[in-house]
Amino acid sequence: MPLVKIFSRQPLRVATSTLHRSLAQIWGVAATPDVMKVLSLPMHDASNSGEEVYVDVRAKAKPDRTPQVAQECCNMTADLLRKQGYNTQVRLELYEPSLQYTARAHKPTPVIAYRAEVGTPSLHCTSS
Repeated sequence: MPLVKIFSRQPLRVATSTLHRSLAQIWGVAATPDVMKVLSLPMHDASNSGEEVYVDVRAKAKPDRTPQVAQECCNMTADLLRKQGYNTQVRLELYEPSLQYTARAHKPTPVIAYRAEVGTPSLHCTSS
């Protein structure tokens, strides 16, 4: 699951949903784009080396992500943002998949039920 965090001092001039499609191609998850998360994170302060955008990618270490492929993906990611008009620095961290854990929670859904004895609505929450 590639996690792409895009840090910038100014709001991006391109939507993350637009970048998501291109980044899914670059990182080899176009067939299952839901495994990728792209976040645009405005910063108030940060050190830099002349970049306007700093991209931090965390992705699963896989046999097909060789050092050469990983470097090419970083270059293509930087180029994608360069084409949007940004000086960009990209950092990649690969992780061991057996050490990843995830969880998903859904907020309770309010349900309006009528109490037969009173005939007035009452609010109940259920969890799914």
